[in-house]
Amino acid sequence: MPAMRISGRVLPVLLASFVLSGGSLAAQRPTADADRAVRAVITAVFSAQERGDMAALDTLYAGEALTIFEGAGVNRGWADYRDHHLGPELKEMKEFRYRPIEIDVHVDGATAWATVSYALQAKMGDRAVDNFGRGTVILERKGSGTTGRWVVRHSHTASRARRASDPPMPGA
Repeated sequence: MPAMRISGRVLPVLLASFVLSGGSLAAQRPTADADRAVRAVITAVFSAQERGDMAALDTLYAGEALTIFEGAGVNRGWADYRDHHLGPELKEMKEFRYRPIEIDVHVDGATAWATVSYALQAKMGDRAVDNFGRGTVILERKGSGTTGRWVVRHSHTASRARRASDPPMPGA
């Protein structure tokens, strides 16, 4: 395949179009602050769920705009997820540990998404649960400047029984 050549007249036009459209290489890269803020929200979700802290989760999720896919199940809105899924599930689990293993964040303006791997351990009645999972989390930035904050808009997770080749539970 022959190499594509850009003439000396076309390149300045392309660059001018890029600049006039508001594009800049710096603006397209997520800032370290945004990356840290998104990572902190995701980590806080894991920690609040592990503690069963519904008040903290109320500030981390996008209210009724939230969707949760877990395996093949779906919850629409924070109240639905809290009252019909997460709340009852957390009451049933004892010695619950839910920890992120790896979080890979991508930020584009007021939208962020991350892939996560995680470990989940609990006792449910006589059954011990020791799972490894993966998920995707989509966040949106509400507000701007110092009053802006990231909230989880969508989460999709799935897990399976831990295998010997899986990473260990963090902090264990």
